[in-house]
Amino acid sequence: MAFVHLHNHSDFSILDAATRVSDMVKRAVDLEMPALALTDHGYMFGIPDFDLECRKYNDAQKDMGQWRHDVECFQKGWELEEPEPDAADAKPHDRVHAQWAADVKIWNETHDLDAVRANRPSLLIKPIFGCEAYFITDDCIEKGTRQHRYHLILLAKNETGYVNLMKMMSEAASGD
Repeated sequence: MAFVHLHNHSDFSILDAATRVSDMVKRAVDLEMPALALTDHGYMFGIPDFDLECRKYNDAQKDMGQWRHDVECFQKGWELEEPEPDAADAKPHDRVHAQWAADVKIWNETHDLDAVRANRPSLLIKPIFGCEAYFITDDCIEKGTRQHRYHLILLAKNETGYVNLMKMMSEAASGD
């Protein structure tokens, strides 16, 4: 069964972690984790590096390269050559012939480029964007009362969640 870390701090969590984003993603890929979350303290400054690092690994996969090539050929009306058959023991992301065959089948049945685009291979490592937020209870708002700070891990489910998370963290940092 696959394991996914959903609470990770990088060197962007000052005084709390020293792990570089690139090292974190590499280790997750080496351990064949299907996804990884970045949840630095209070800010999301590491997210762009995290996204780029995950994309680097995903884009380097052979099946992803074949898929991109197939989409381009269908889009531009180029002739698409059949790749060599996949080895029997080929890893999932090394199966370029299988990707080609699936893309050609979809194209021949539908002639719909969006249908071929929807056949994109699975990601080697899925980035999950988040942060560790701080919150206090309402009874701590009065001046002079002791504030007990609690931590809450927030993860974006989709693009809307990511945008909302950025807004929340920006507002929290500005003190408004």
